[in-house]
Amino acid sequence: MSDIQNESTVCGWVDCPEPIRRLVNNILKHYRRVLGDNLIGFYLHGSLAMNCFNPLSSDVDFLAIVGEKLTIEQKKAIINYLHRQYKKSLVGDIEMSIVLQESMQTFAYPTPFELHYSSYWYEQHKIGKVDYSKQDYDDDLAAHFVITKNRGICLFGRPIEEVFPEIPEAIYGQSLLSDANFIYERSEKNPVYTVLNLCRILAFFEDGKITSKKEGGEWALLRMPGRFSSLINSALLCYSKAIEHRQLDVNALKSFVEYTKAELPL
Repeated sequence: MSDIQNESTVCGWVDCPEPIRRLVNNILKHYRRVLGDNLIGFYLHGSLAMNCFNPLSSDVDFLAIVGEKLTIEQKKAIINYLHRQYKKSLVGDIEMSIVLQESMQTFAYPTPFELHYSSYWYEQHKIGKVDYSKQDYDDDLAAHFVITKNRGICLFGRPIEEVFPEIPEAIYGQSLLSDANFIYERSEKNPVYTVLNLCRILAFFEDGKITSKKEGGEWALLRMPGRFSSLINSALLCYSKAIEHRQLDVNALKSFVEYTKAELPL
């Protein structure tokens, strides 16, 4: 962590600190070693692909596409490796999904996946509570596919345009609303995440824009009622300066949350 302690401005894959680049490249090397020819592609999405990554607080988000189902041994080898990377606390989180190519070609919502990992699942994986033989589905994958298709970066394998399907706008919206409902359930836990993600979701429903959290906040400053400007500005400042867990004004946050609930087609 000391290598990037003084970094406080957002960046993208091209100009991110060397420890972040090394982390991602090492994960990719491990995937190639474990999956071999079954790995069709490895793709960045999220803040690192959209030039708004904060080295001290942002998540590293990526997708891997495979041709055939993974063995349980392969799943465990990948999860155990990601456990070790997560424990180094180099970034806010590592979040990834591995998806079958067949699921891209015959897209369904919610989308089946082979393997998923984030800090949310860290303890479940660690204590052996995850059933590696079970077929699971994820509402969020449709939104991840849209971001990857529009703004993602291919680090290995087939080009994005050959792999990722066109997701209907209605499905993308449904995926965003699923995320909104998750945010509403825990809105005060991470107020910066709440404000900027809801701005991003509103930007799509009101203007059809596909944005990052930072871009969503900037859009909201121009389009949302002025009474929320101070809250949104504070959230953007926290996000860009790596103080994401700072408490924003509680009353303003509650008002903002209620406003967005009324604006979104929940």
